[in-house]
Amino acid sequence: MTRPIAFEQARTDVVTAVLIPVDGVTRRPVRSGLDAQLWDPLRQIPRPNRLVRNLSGYVVLVNEPADQDLTFWIDPAAAGYRGPLFVMFNPARDGVSRVVALEPRPDRAFDDGTTLVRGSVVRSGGGASPIRPQPVAGLTVTATPRADSAGHQFPATADERGVFALAVGLKLPVTAEGPAPVPTVLRFEKAGLPVREVTFDLDEGRTHVFATAVDLDSDNPPHFTHQARP
Repeated sequence: MTRPIAFEQARTDVVTAVLIPVDGVTRRPVRSGLDAQLWDPLRQIPRPNRLVRNLSGYVVLVNEPADQDLTFWIDPAAAGYRGPLFVMFNPARDGVSRVVALEPRPDRAFDDGTTLVRGSVVRSGGGASPIRPQPVAGLTVTATPRADSAGHQFPATADERGVFALAVGLKLPVTAEGPAPVPTVLRFEKAGLPVREVTFDLDEGRTHVFATAVDLDSDNPPHFTHQARP
């Protein structure tokens, strides 16, 4: 005798919030190497809600009230990005989806043809008796190319060694003479510390490496030790 088969009634999940992780430099989706959890900011522990990764690599929270302040903990280290980081928003007020731009770590490989600036940042104390240079962690490095040659820009952050890798977006007009170096202002800043700005000519698609560390307490202009194809 054949026994009857009981089917579970159809279940429909309601999407509450969607995180869309992307590479901040290339703006391409990051589909793997990322851990994400819904976070309880008061108790500083993960909430038990399960997050779903769909086929596009998006992180999806389902079946929760939309009108609440949500905090997500994201660790993209396995994919080569800085973290962990927190993302906070209210889906009912701010929209269901949130793009999360991830910053590549300095030790991560960049695409061939990326215009890249590599170096480190220190403080020497300045004055007649400068201290042994100390690395500056958490400092932001930005680039401002000449207006007619500026593409998409995404800042870089110095790591615990003071080391940074800044991808600079350049879009050069095609001329009979070929591409020319682009005057670009590099800005180094962190709250409470001296700000430095230096201007260099950058070659599109090359890696530029500082010969010495950028010293926030010195006016001596740093220079590049070489410019090489990645």
